[in-house]
Amino acid sequence: MKDRLEVFKEEPGFVKLFKGFKEKYRSLGRVGGTVSLKGFSSEEIQSIAGFLGQPSEVLQKKGSVGLIAFERELRNTGFTDITLKELLEAVLGEIILTKVEEAEQERLEEQSFFKRLVEKKPEASWWLEKLMTRASDTRWMWALYQKDKQELHHMILTVCEAFKAVPGEGEYELLPFFSQRTTGNPHYFDNQGAAGKLLVHCMYADQVKENPDARMPRNGEELNELLGSYGILRDDLWNFATCQGLLAFQNGVVHQVWRAAADTQTVMNVPMKELSKLDGMRPAIGNQVWIVENSGVCSALMDAMPQAPIICTHGQFRAAGWKLLDFLAEQGCTLYYSGDLDPEGILIADRMKKRYKDQAVLWRMDAESYEKSLSEEDITDRMAKLDKVDAVNWSGLIELMRNRKRAGYQEALAEELIGDIKKRFLL
Repeated sequence: MKDRLEVFKEEPGFVKLFKGFKEKYRSLGRVGGTVSLKGFSSEEIQSIAGFLGQPSEVLQKKGSVGLIAFERELRNTGFTDITLKELLEAVLGEIILTKVEEAEQERLEEQSFFKRLVEKKPEASWWLEKLMTRASDTRWMWALYQKDKQELHHMILTVCEAFKAVPGEGEYELLPFFSQRTTGNPHYFDNQGAAGKLLVHCMYADQVKENPDARMPRNGEELNELLGSYGILRDDLWNFATCQGLLAFQNGVVHQVWRAAADTQTVMNVPMKELSKLDGMRPAIGNQVWIVENSGVCSALMDAMPQAPIICTHGQFRAAGWKLLDFLAEQGCTLYYSGDLDPEGILIADRMKKRYKDQAVLWRMDAESYEKSLSEEDITDRMAKLDKVDAVNWSGLIELMRNRKRAGYQEALAEELIGDIKKRFLL
């Protein structure tokens, strides 16, 4: 048998033809169809024609070879004991599967891959099952699976262990130090690396358990927020909030820097690095706090009411902003929040309302304020973001925004905001 096969390996054109046969068989799932002879030399066509018992001119004109015809000719040339598929496998030195068979084999291998992971980490089955869905947010992972299954297996196990070791509630740790502590490599969970992406996906999947509308981070702010919700910070200096009129506690005692700032009506940019050292906070006066999204508006409010407890979050909440408000919520404070009346501003406010419930008051974020603050900016292409908002909290504002399709901005409401603080302060 081996000697007979050498004919096909040595004669010109047959290996090339058999490779074409292989792809045709894989595609159709059976012996059938034809393979074009385009690109074959005259010598190769002459060799193939000789096997088929045809003049080379006839085969050249025909321009193709049928798989069924070739298999039929095998029976006339001493190969009655072998099928075309068996011949192809013997000559090409490989097992040939149809594309359907190959897909099924890959599916079974994938199932086995994740079955082994679930057996080792049953407590993480909720995440592993999500990875198996091949959702769009896991495409990059499947590319790594194809490239190096063993390395991916190791990474997933490492992420499972690290996720169990995130800082406890109220504690924070810089990402490089978390990586060093859990893996021995400070760069293991860098955000651009595969392991870092897996860790973020694990956290996202955990969020989905409580909030089906949760999504993978799409920008740096969302990434910082997701990591921060598990006590992990990429940067504890640039992650800050601006405030005045607050007193912080460290080891149960009023922090003297905060006392001095309140006494001198000093505005502070407070980084997460300092907030993580504190164990509590309250307003220096009263039990109400005013929070605004826009830094320019906040500055105007602080100028007008330098003694009032005011916080600026600078747009999307960072971990520092959430930490400040968590401290104040623990003290039972009423949190008045005002943001821009555009889809992004509504989403921020809605998340805050869901987090602090009755303690959070949506401040000048109603239909009347929207009418007063309307700009010429068209928000038609951003309106879909409002689909994620619970309209119950918004008293007709969402419907009005859908009709007007324009953004409302805080700058137009600055005087009303100042007036509100003056009326309510010390009440």
